[in-house]
Amino acid sequence: MLNIKNPKAHELAVKVAAQTGESLTDAVIHALEEKLQRTREPVREKASMDQIVALLDEMRSHLPKEFFEQDDATAFLYDTDTGLPA
Repeated sequence: MLNIKNPKAHELAVKVAAQTGESLTDAVIHALEEKLQRTREPVREKASMDQIVALLDEMRSHLPKEFFEQDDATAFLYDTDTGLPA
């Protein structure tokens, strides 16, 4: 049996139960099940710099060449007088 004696843990469990409409017991069970599921999921491998550069090159290949002809490729997004988004 679980007996929550930590005030912060109890407060968080009460908040989750109130927001989800679950009983306190169900809220704790579901929270722990979700945490367990997340810890079982495989950790994604970090991309290497070569993989990132390859992805950027692939993305650039789909952009129109006019995108690279300007000094500021995002200039069209802003009003030239105020500098605010257009």
